[in-house]
Amino acid sequence: MAISKVLHMKQAKSGYMAKHLANGLKYIMDPDKTEGGKYVSGNNCVPENALEQMLDTKRHFGKLDKRQGYHFIISFEEEEVTEDTAFELIGKFVKEYLGPDFEAVYAIHNDTDHIHGHIIFNSVRCTNGYKYDYPKGEWEYRIQPLVNRLCEEYGLSTLDMEEVREKRKRKDIPKGQEAEKRVSMRNQRIKKDVDRAVEDADTYEEFLELLKCMGYELSGKKHLAVRENGAVRSRRLDLLGEEYMEEMLRCRIEKPPIPAQQEDPRETGLIYIFIPYRNRHLTRHQKECFIRKYRAGKIHTDQKPWEYRSSLQTLRRLQEEYIFWEKHGIRSKADLYTAEDKAAGQIKAVREKKKELEEKKKSYDAVLHLLEELEPLEIEADLYKEGYPEFLEEYQKYEAVCKKLEKLGYSLADARKAEAYFREGFRELKEQRGQAMREKRIAGRLLSKVYQKERGKEARDEMQERGL
Repeated sequence: MAISKVLHMKQAKSGYMAKHLANGLKYIMDPDKTEGGKYVSGNNCVPENALEQMLDTKRHFGKLDKRQGYHFIISFEEEEVTEDTAFELIGKFVKEYLGPDFEAVYAIHNDTDHIHGHIIFNSVRCTNGYKYDYPKGEWEYRIQPLVNRLCEEYGLSTLDMEEVREKRKRKDIPKGQEAEKRVSMRNQRIKKDVDRAVEDADTYEEFLELLKCMGYELSGKKHLAVRENGAVRSRRLDLLGEEYMEEMLRCRIEKPPIPAQQEDPRETGLIYIFIPYRNRHLTRHQKECFIRKYRAGKIHTDQKPWEYRSSLQTLRRLQEEYIFWEKHGIRSKADLYTAEDKAAGQIKAVREKKKELEEKKKSYDAVLHLLEELEPLEIEADLYKEGYPEFLEEYQKYEAVCKKLEKLGYSLADARKAEAYFREGFRELKEQRGQAMREKRIAGRLLSKVYQKERGKEARDEMQERGL
């Protein structure tokens, strides 16, 4: 079933007021999550200029402060929908729910087990300047029912709203301040342990192992839940906040490296874009972007490969095991143990190399720290250079940090090279560790199969001896 979630983006407490809106747009348009921008589109705006256009709307109506935008997440069942179908469904949802009133950017992410869509739209209507209102019952009576209707059109499963309402009625609410305090303390304790595991882990699988080592019992296939020793019920992590959803946890653990500057894949790849009829006039640059993407687009196909995805996953595992079998020349169960030990040794070697690289990085800490200070100021500095005088203070801070960098004997380009060197080094080590972890898992899987096969053979022999 497709489940929608509603989030909002407040005004930043300091500095650039629309910082959360800018970061949100940058996140959902990440090329690594959207196949190079293929599954990114806009409503009443061109995605590349969405932030500037949303700010222009706010400035035109004098509503630059307070709530900046809204973020909808629509998640689909695992292996139930393709990227193309989900992208088309999200586009219809945006067109019907937001229509000509709001500037919005929507995208499909396929970097997790379940395909999900993101929608970020301006808090101010571009037609009349009124802000978006979220009255009581909006999700229950408008948003989720619309998602259900669109899912029915595509033959997808839907969320039973009657069941949701019944659960809400039956939900036990703790009474008394002591009960609320216990729940709050438990959540804080779990959050603290999860944050520590995220900081220590290099992969999501290692993160799960660390939680187990901390004494937590893990459960839940689609929603990760943890249960402490002595606790009666498990606690779903995604209910602790947006940053504890599986997608955000993976993002925090396996932060993708910043790609080297090269030709924008969104300029050359096939991009699906939908812009409905607008009451506002497009600028010349927006028209050029729209025409370029319109010429690069193609018709969506209505294929349903999710019906075969389970079989394809089984075939991929068999192929993995066959390649592993041939690569290591497995001829006996002892060979499997040898290959597993070798993979464990590689993991240990990578850990040692990582420590050496971290020691080397310490001499560049001052330079890299200044570079980190520059990154959150770059958006404001660029906006000031483009003619937005309200960002003068942020631009001056940006220039001051650049001067501190020069005093250390580094130009901005040199600092970026140093940062890229360490980033690439850690990335290579992560890849090596990931490959070793995969080989260790494959060896363990094959050992499990061999053990089960031997147990099955022993059982059959015993039955034959008894004459059964």
